[in-house]
Amino acid sequence: MDHFEMVEKLRQKANVSYEEAKAALEHSEWDLLDALVYLESQGKINTQQAESYTTRKEAAPEAPRETDVKGMLSRFFSFLAELINKANKITIQVSRQGKEVFALPLSVLILLLIFMFWGVVPLAVIGLFFGFRYRIQGAGVAESVNLAMDKAADAAESIKTGAKAPENKA
Repeated sequence: MDHFEMVEKLRQKANVSYEEAKAALEHSEWDLLDALVYLESQGKINTQQAESYTTRKEAAPEAPRETDVKGMLSRFFSFLAELINKANKITIQVSRQGKEVFALPLSVLILLLIFMFWGVVPLAVIGLFFGFRYRIQGAGVAESVNLAMDKAADAAESIKTGAKAPENKA
């Protein structure tokens, strides 16, 4: 940067005349920052403009960075992994006549419902009519869920017994 450009820059930043800017730069051996400090110590800088001065280049407004997207994806997959881990700790137990037939993690049931909904739901309902009972066990499972499942099994049992034709006794 030549001396003329330096004087113009200081004149704009400090809001002083050309002569004052040139004198300040000559006094500070053509160092812009020292010239600003010198002008400020002389009380010649007009402080009506609210500006800041720096020797760094001004940064352009930042566009969304790739790391923000990576951070969001990372948080999403972390949340998903935590959710799957919790679902693996909760089990669905299927029993008949008080004996456990099988148990599977909640995450497996969710996957089955996603991919085979029209096969799993009717099978579960039909299972109720064949005396199967379902129970969910694990951390954070409310007992009211199991009470509702017991009521559904009892309702299926009462429908089954009510649907039987009465036997003719001759």
